[in-house]
Amino acid sequence: MSDRLLRGVPGVGLLLGLGLLALTGCGRGSARHYYTLTYPTPAPIAEQPLPLTLRIKDVSVRDTYRGSELVFRPDVHEIRFYKARRWSERPEKMITALLTDHLRASGVVERVVSSIGQVPPDYTLSAEVEAIEQLENGPERFARLAMQFRLTRFKDDAVVWSWSFDERRQVSGENTRGTVRALSALLAVQTQEALSRMRMALSSGDADQSGPPAGGPSPPEANGAEPTVPEPALPEPPPKPTPADASGVILPSPFALHPQLQTDDTPMPMDMGAIFLPTLSTGIREPLVLVLDQDNQTVAEGRSGRRIVLRPGNYRVRFGSGAPNQQQVRDVRVEPNKVTLIPEGTWAALDVQVVNPQFVPFRGTYELISADTREDFGVGFGADGLLGEQTRVWVLKPGLYKIIRAGGTYRDRTDFATVRLEQGELTTFTVVQDQDTGDWRGAGEVTGSVVGAQAGMQDNNWQIRAVVGGDFSWNRSNRFGTQDGVQLQLDAFLDGTAIYNDKTHLWSSRLDLEIGLLSPVAAEEQDRQFRTQTDRLFANSIYVYQLVPWFGPYGRVGLESQVLQREQWFDDAPRFVVDEGEGVRPGQEAVNRVKLGDPFAPLTLIQGAGGNFRILRTRPVELDIRAGVGGRQTLPNGLKVLTVRAGTEADPDVLTPVQGNESFGFEGTVVGLLRVWRIIGTTEFDGLVPVTDDQAIYTWRNQVSLRLASFISLNYRFNVVRNPNIGLGDEAQTEHDVQIRFSYNVF
Repeated sequence: MSDRLLRGVPGVGLLLGLGLLALTGCGRGSARHYYTLTYPTPAPIAEQPLPLTLRIKDVSVRDTYRGSELVFRPDVHEIRFYKARRWSERPEKMITALLTDHLRASGVVERVVSSIGQVPPDYTLSAEVEAIEQLENGPERFARLAMQFRLTRFKDDAVVWSWSFDERRQVSGENTRGTVRALSALLAVQTQEALSRMRMALSSGDADQSGPPAGGPSPPEANGAEPTVPEPALPEPPPKPTPADASGVILPSPFALHPQLQTDDTPMPMDMGAIFLPTLSTGIREPLVLVLDQDNQTVAEGRSGRRIVLRPGNYRVRFGSGAPNQQQVRDVRVEPNKVTLIPEGTWAALDVQVVNPQFVPFRGTYELISADTREDFGVGFGADGLLGEQTRVWVLKPGLYKIIRAGGTYRDRTDFATVRLEQGELTTFTVVQDQDTGDWRGAGEVTGSVVGAQAGMQDNNWQIRAVVGGDFSWNRSNRFGTQDGVQLQLDAFLDGTAIYNDKTHLWSSRLDLEIGLLSPVAAEEQDRQFRTQTDRLFANSIYVYQLVPWFGPYGRVGLESQVLQREQWFDDAPRFVVDEGEGVRPGQEAVNRVKLGDPFAPLTLIQGAGGNFRILRTRPVELDIRAGVGGRQTLPNGLKVLTVRAGTEADPDVLTPVQGNESFGFEGTVVGLLRVWRIIGTTEFDGLVPVTDDQAIYTWRNQVSLRLASFISLNYRFNVVRNPNIGLGDEAQTEHDVQIRFSYNVF
């Protein structure tokens, strides 16, 4: 009976199954993560320990931080405990064990004990943890550690020395591992400084029960005064370790003092080591870093600005742009539980932005050549910033470089620029190109180069820019072959950009407005009227969320139009009729100016959403894919298309109104790079496929370069373009080009 009832009620079995699944799922708790404070044994502070016995007491921790849950503070008045993120043991036990090992390895005193035995100690060292937590300030995260040290004389229980600190260190993202690593680094550095200060106080006699050292003033009790405990003068902390040479230096701990290391949360297992190459921009934009063994075989690869974890041993690091023989090489040694830092200052970085005359970034091409050696480092590409793309950063030796038009030679005297790269600096350079012809309009260095360790760590989340300008020209000409008269030209433009980028969220918006009016040369004064020469309105906004390093969804909206009324001018005053679909309107009088559309005719609206995939990032192959859906709507606003015929009364020209249209389909972009031996191949495909018809729009550009020698290359280019909306027809247009290029100057 019950089975029949259940079968008779639609969906009951499904609901019961979902309920059982939910109950089963609720019985499972979320996975817990356990963390521990740890750091390697530090180097001794002194070679000769003081002949003293020092007892170290168990560290005390304030009640707020005594539990096993990690503490997160989003506000000064709010504290949160996360049950899924716990200490492997209580903080007081972890920190007591670390301080005991640190003190014994420091060489400050001869004997360190944890309890009072038959022979009492000379001094007792106690410590209290006042705060150990993560602070949250909007998108920023900080590890905070506050402690107080006290040294008491055992004989009379007098406090003879004390020292406290409250330090915080910024961490990247929301990874708890980075917070724990930063807390460990703070504990290591501050304990080393505290013990150094305590050692100097003990050595100077300020903490000695017998009073000040010989030669000092008489103790106060010799004059009948009450004995007092002298207040020690705190000495300056010992100098921090610095790199020793340019081939690679072993830092005293994996929590090295380089600022980029403080924000890197790459896990490093015990007894393993790491190599760290600082980035001058952001590591994802720079070439891969290769690590080779003694047999010159690749054993690891990684990014600059992040630890490359390895087994202890000797390695060779190769990094930089260009062919292998153009890159830089460093021999390094990796030791367990330590980071080998490759010091900055022996290389430079170059970021080349390609923009059109309206300063809109696009995927223009250029070529980079060393001015000193005449070596060609290859072809570079711009990036479409409105789609969330980023340029590739060149990592090169310091020196003078020449940037030329792709396909040119070192001896080019047009379409070129030079830039000098300084060691340890990121130089930003801009090339202005005509997007259709590839001709250069200008080039120059952008001010504000980034230096050294500060690269990749600047807080430039917001970039807002607005430019307003214009020009006026007057010309009178009576040259042979031209009509005598006066020409006036007025141009005005507005260029505005707003960008927000915090490495996770990227929002970019742009507004371009350009209007140019021209009064052409005319024989009679009454015919000299201003005509629209340039009229362009473009607005675009895109948002990209970088979920993981290889993927991020995007969404974008935009519009394109003209601001002024559209007109067509004629010299011979032809006749016109208007095609209204079912017939034509009677002929018009002969006129020399015809209105083709109202202001904002046509208005094109653009929408798109999808995902950006970094499919491959290896030295021989790179592949990026952006895929999604997009829509296009065209609002004609009175726009008409002119069909030119005889223009006579018997066969007049025809004006046909444009109908509004709407298309929706799939949009996608594929960008690939292939390096095989001396061959470099690049491909780029960008298109939109509507779902309602076959009027696909796409552009496919390909180039293969064979490097025959450092100064000779064989290039093949193959381009395909299909855009029926701009008068190219339904057929794809192809272009082939084969060339041999010489880029070496022998004199």
